[in-house]
Amino acid sequence: MKHAALCLTLALAAATGLGSAAGAQDVTALAKQAQAAAKDGKALEAYDKMRQATLKMWTAGPLEFRKALFVTKPPAGFGIYNPRPDSTFEPGEKLILYVEPVGFTWKPKDGLNHAALVADLVLKDEEGTIMGQQEGFATFTFDSREENLEVMSAVTIDFTEAPAGKYSAELKFTDTLGDKSATFTLPFEIKDEKAEEEASNAQP
Repeated sequence: MKHAALCLTLALAAATGLGSAAGAQDVTALAKQAQAAAKDGKALEAYDKMRQATLKMWTAGPLEFRKALFVTKPPAGFGIYNPRPDSTFEPGEKLILYVEPVGFTWKPKDGLNHAALVADLVLKDEEGTIMGQQEGFATFTFDSREENLEVMSAVTIDFTEAPAGKYSAELKFTDTLGDKSATFTLPFEIKDEKAEEEASNAQP
């Protein structure tokens, strides 16, 4: 019962952020139905009602990112990744990112639910000077019988020719099926191996 009450509280709080009073009422009603089902011991029904409420908030809300971080190798799936201990890379090393977008649009297509995101990339140096950019750098499409809430995107950036220094990777995701877009920026550094070697050799 405590879990149902907690879910209801979260849903009611989140509903206040929806764009319309009608949308907030829908979420509130679903949360109350979930609470009633939970009290009756109908756990699966309660879960389904809470999921419906979550999808309504997802649809009404903006495109956002639950997570966006550098990882040590290509992720195997949602939540299946190894975060890097830092954002410092060896010269010639590729940048691998794990991203969890939320709030994008699902639309029916050929009997499935379809979603599509396009990412634009801008690479800047420490002073903010653009070192490289590419519109449509990556495209992500999803087809599912469900409107999935656990979706991840893997991005690999080949910046191997860049000299040592501090940089930032700016990625703008656009929801091509909805009027939504969002941007995140990850700073990173490429090691100066020559300077490190010289400093090591200079030590007594």
